[in-house]
Amino acid sequence: MKHVLRAMWCGVVLLALAGCARGPDQAGLQADVQRQLDTLFGSRMLEVRTIRRQGSAPLAAAHDGATQAVVYYNAVLEFTAPYDPSDWSGLSPELIASALGATDEGVIGLAAGRIGQGKQLRAYGSIVYRREGEAWQPATMPPEAPGAASTPKSTELVERLAGIVNTTPGLRSGDDAVVAHELDRALQNIRLRLNRGDKQQLIVASGPAGGEYARFIESLRPRSAEWSVTHATTAGSVENALLLDAGEAQFGIVQSDVAAAAVTGQAAFAAQGPLRHLRAVTALFPEPVHVVVRAADGLAAIADLRGKRIALGSHGSGTRQTAINLLRAHGLADDDYVPEDVSHPEEALQLLASGRVDAVIEVVSAPWSQLAAAARRTPLQLLPLDAAAVALLAENLPGLVPLAIPERTYVWQQGAVPTLAATALLIAHAEVPDASVRRVLDFLYAGEQVAGRGASASRLSRARALTGVTIPLHDGAAEYFGPAGR
Repeated sequence: MKHVLRAMWCGVVLLALAGCARGPDQAGLQADVQRQLDTLFGSRMLEVRTIRRQGSAPLAAAHDGATQAVVYYNAVLEFTAPYDPSDWSGLSPELIASALGATDEGVIGLAAGRIGQGKQLRAYGSIVYRREGEAWQPATMPPEAPGAASTPKSTELVERLAGIVNTTPGLRSGDDAVVAHELDRALQNIRLRLNRGDKQQLIVASGPAGGEYARFIESLRPRSAEWSVTHATTAGSVENALLLDAGEAQFGIVQSDVAAAAVTGQAAFAAQGPLRHLRAVTALFPEPVHVVVRAADGLAAIADLRGKRIALGSHGSGTRQTAINLLRAHGLADDDYVPEDVSHPEEALQLLASGRVDAVIEVVSAPWSQLAAAARRTPLQLLPLDAAAVALLAENLPGLVPLAIPERTYVWQQGAVPTLAATALLIAHAEVPDASVRRVLDFLYAGEQVAGRGASASRLSRARALTGVTIPLHDGAAEYFGPAGR
């Protein structure tokens, strides 16, 4: 009798637990994951072969009060047609991670180059659900992506600095915000200057914390411990070029058209004159020009921005230089619009959503994660560039190439958007040893760690390694790429 009662009690507990389960069952979960992948590609490109539900957790209620939960899963997926994540004219592999609700490191099996039919991936993903009556439905607005990392407190930075220079922190007073800002800049400069390229490490001057350059460098980190890969935050391409030329950094990422202006002493570098110590190592990924406006404003072309307030990017960024040239090529003189200064791209999108600016111009990898998040709150759209202006800019501004933002890059985007793209160039100081540059290129293109990186890093394309390169190649890179690099 006791055994019968125990069995009945266990059954009641199991039923209660089942009733508390959040989200659909495994079959429903698999159908929802497949539906999201089919929506991304517009066809059955990637098929869910197996899926295992790994539990769920409650989320804050939706804006309308509906109950929400996140369901976690592991899955094995198989390509049913060829796909090349390093094809810059195709959908970015970051979109696969996004459709799966996975982190950049959560999709395993992507690597640069053509992936044939039958190739399998593993994914550690999630889907956000909302309760509608007795059913769970995938939420149309997933939780927002985190913004740029906040500045650490001064005490934390002192501890980190102490770890590098082997001193004891002695800060006892002062305004924490000011001290933190100055210590953070000092920390980044120390890290860059200590990088001499004589080890299996790569420290890169990137851009703002949480920005696309920083995220790409983080995606390069191999799962093995053989290489140390990290970045130091800066204002962006213009500052990176100046740091490199001054020998304050060994490696940095610089927008291709900004690099071209730097070595010729034009635009943002007119006051300094030509920077003579910059050398290209390789092109990493394309950075299409995004011209973003509110969908409700009825703007359809760049010419419609006459008289509007436009966020052009920060003074230390490559975007600002490109944006001004783009507007001029479309017939807008500098006094035909109101330029708005912003400290970082996320701030520009916030100003656009609040109506304090009418357009945002940003040169950034697509998908631009912050744009995708902002468009969940405020309907936005991309303006196409005029074909004649594209041809003029590509001809007169070295480093820019015609490129379209592919359809379905953003869920609200209808059709491909013609634009221009810079390329994110990995740049080195001319005096970095040739062997160090070759070692870095081997790490990027030929190392055993290539298959163990994040989804973003699979955009690397050796076939595109010299795209947008209009400045002298580093001797180590010229030797690595052979006749194509000379």
